[in-house]
Amino acid sequence: MTGTVDTDGKPGWDEAEAPILAALVRTAGRIRLPLFVPGHKQGRLLPGVLSSWLGAAAKIDLTELPGLDNLHRAEGCILRSEALAAAHYGAEWCLFSVNGSTAGVMAALLAAAPGGKVVFAGPFHESAWRGLVVAGAEPVLIPGTWDAERQVVRPPAPAEVARMLADARGIRAVYVTSPTYAGVRAPVRELAEVAHRHGVPLIVDEAHGAHFGLVPELPPHSIQEGADVVVQSVHKMLPGLTQTAWVLGQGGRVDRAAVVEALSMLQTTSPSYLLLASLDAAQLWLRTEGADAAARAVAAMDAVWQAYPHHRLDDPLRHFLPTGGMAASRRVQSALQEAGIWVEYADPLGVLSVFGLAAEPTGVGRYLDALTGVAPPVAGGPAAGSAAGLASPLVRLTAHSAAPVAAAPREVFLAPRTWVPAGSAAGRVAAGLITPYPPGVPVVLPGQTLDEGLCAALSELLETGYEVHGVDAAGRIPVMQEGGAAGVHHV
Repeated sequence: MTGTVDTDGKPGWDEAEAPILAALVRTAGRIRLPLFVPGHKQGRLLPGVLSSWLGAAAKIDLTELPGLDNLHRAEGCILRSEALAAAHYGAEWCLFSVNGSTAGVMAALLAAAPGGKVVFAGPFHESAWRGLVVAGAEPVLIPGTWDAERQVVRPPAPAEVARMLADARGIRAVYVTSPTYAGVRAPVRELAEVAHRHGVPLIVDEAHGAHFGLVPELPPHSIQEGADVVVQSVHKMLPGLTQTAWVLGQGGRVDRAAVVEALSMLQTTSPSYLLLASLDAAQLWLRTEGADAAARAVAAMDAVWQAYPHHRLDDPLRHFLPTGGMAASRRVQSALQEAGIWVEYADPLGVLSVFGLAAEPTGVGRYLDALTGVAPPVAGGPAAGSAAGLASPLVRLTAHSAAPVAAAPREVFLAPRTWVPAGSAAGRVAAGLITPYPPGVPVVLPGQTLDEGLCAALSELLETGYEVHGVDAAGRIPVMQEGGAAGVHHV
């Protein structure tokens, strides 16, 4: 968006195309004495160190003043902006989130499957598990498959989901992550067809795929593929501020009003208008500049795929460089940082660099030059470190993540727990999520029984110094007290 703001408080762009921004600029231009929250009073009281960064942005950090609508009951400028975003994707509706995709995922599960069961097809972010706790729902887990060559987990085949839907009772929805953090897509169209044949909706965590569908070289987005509810992080792949996301929906399998109510419960009643302005600007940019930016970015990334053709996954705007070990990943990360390049993450499997829609030839060239000494391109063959990756503690932990869950998530969440050393927890029932971060995909779920192999792999991962959420500073993990669960869930 290239518009400016006139001195009389009028925006220098078509107000109908960015209604939230227009309303904020118009209102801010009329205020002489702000006798309302927030307490920084349009920047007047911002500490100098922060004011120098935020500048004029603080002037539109307003509240629910007349004409600025209300996120929890949108009927004015917010509703109009949501409709513009929905139109871009061909969705029937869109709801804005200032609490990231986390709130969107949880709201979708609460609206679609309260008290029911949800098929989880492949790896998922920890926010989905928390959604089950809130919804009082139970998971039916289908593991993904390990791709040793590319060091990633791929989603299960639609036929596996179909078999589960045919065999299990009480299933209210199917849930899948597409794309994954590394950039692996699920067969969304086929999964949607399978789910719909069995009368249930497909919910897609598309947090990393808001840019999909902009140009033919990018994969289609999940609304195009027939999903019922799609959650996207605007801040991840579009030019949005951190925490911005939206929920897209179509069809009648998930009630929009139920998602609105769920989102209202999961978001603050004082949403930041800076984040709402960012969402508004993102939908405008997406519709007016997104396709051109995507075409330039895809063209710039051709150099990466010429150098590393066997690394290419489904999203051409991110490069997952498999290493097969934490030491190798740290060497790559350090070499890039020495060149002033900071990546998304480095884990025991590899290094993820998210170029996104800002990819351009100079930056891509600098990246490839920095990799020359630590990860030189090879003409073909298996990805570097694939054999070592099979023995990685993270891979062994990932293989456990689909083990049976002995109690419903909410039941475990509310049950008494105690903390024991990870290395001596075999035979106990986990009482909390164990999640290596990044990528934020749980490897141990509450209600799963811990075996010796898992405990050994977890201890090994902790010894590397890798960050693992759910483990305290003493290396202990939460387990249920004996007799802490009231019931057992069997599929």
